[in-house]
Amino acid sequence: MTDQFGEAASARIAPNVLDSMRQAIEDTGGREVFFAGSVNADGLVTEVRVCARGNDTAVPALLEGLRTREVVLHNHPSGDLEPSEADLHLASVFASQGHGVFIVDNAVERVYVIVEPFLDKDRSPLDPAELDAIFASEGALAAHLAPYYEARPQQVDMTRIVADAFNRDGIAVIEAPTGIGKTMAYLIPAILWSVRNRERVVISTKTINLQEQIIHKDIPILEQCLGGEFNTVLVKGRSNYLCWRRFERAMSEATLFDDENDEAVLKSIAQWAEKTKDGSLSDLPFVPPRDLWTQICSESDTCRFTNCPNIKR
Repeated sequence: MTDQFGEAASARIAPNVLDSMRQAIEDTGGREVFFAGSVNADGLVTEVRVCARGNDTAVPALLEGLRTREVVLHNHPSGDLEPSEADLHLASVFASQGHGVFIVDNAVERVYVIVEPFLDKDRSPLDPAELDAIFASEGALAAHLAPYYEARPQQVDMTRIVADAFNRDGIAVIEAPTGIGKTMAYLIPAILWSVRNRERVVISTKTINLQEQIIHKDIPILEQCLGGEFNTVLVKGRSNYLCWRRFERAMSEATLFDDENDEAVLKSIAQWAEKTKDGSLSDLPFVPPRDLWTQICSESDTCRFTNCPNIKR
């Protein structure tokens, strides 16, 4: 007798899919079957495929090979749809990758939804005409950068390509010479997309200097030009930060350095370390020797995390 835990499967799964799932379970002699299913805009499962078959009590739960936003479904031959601890653990793993999780009975008459499907949300596409207007000779950029602003057709072309990539959820590879205004060409569509679609956008640069330029020069200009509020944060790798533990060790061994200049640099870093706000390399008023900095910077391999004696420093 089927346990009444859950809800009617027909409310979550299309009729033709119910039939195909029943047949797949019947073909295994009523054993567990692992399915991957596609959902429509309303969250209804409209198509499934068999990914794995198991025994009376378990089935391989596959993560590899799942498509974006597919739901995973498996049956409980016992008819009891209440998830086990293993089911809940795996559901957390699948959910972290954007997959909903369903359990059904062998007759596929009832379903228990552990994780709701992740549905595509409506997106607000970028308008090329709006972007053209921002870069025009009398546009928002010109108003804030006059009399130094110059409209550049290649910059507008690049902006359109970036915007099209956002709209299509695609990839754009662009090579452009110096002087085109590449930074503004990708920043403006990225900001507009992020604000209007409430999505984070990551801007990855090769150098810290360019990151600093974007944060301290370009972003303030665009905050005025675009007239809307948006949040930005500068994220740097941990090797850009001083590790107190490694630094203190280096200081204690300063007399062992072959280069007397290194000892002097360490003393200068010590003075800076007592007053720096973030402890990052870019905050240091001078550039230390690279081999010296690698001995005192933060590293994940040697970090003691919560056991670090300087964690609250």
